[in-house]
Amino acid sequence: MTVIYALLALALGMAAGLVVIVIDEFRWEARNRLPRCTTCGELHRRHAAHR
Repeated sequence: MTVIYALLALALGMAAGLVVIVIDEFRWEARNRLPRCTTCGELHRRHAAHR
């Protein structure tokens, strides 16, 4: 029975680690994605000069 609990704890730890990696990846993508401009609708860096 102890072996089953150890395997269950290992599986839960691996699942939690995977969740942390996926959330970190989503945050990195959101931070590095070019935002859509509310003025012209194009994708470019923030505070771009509109002429």
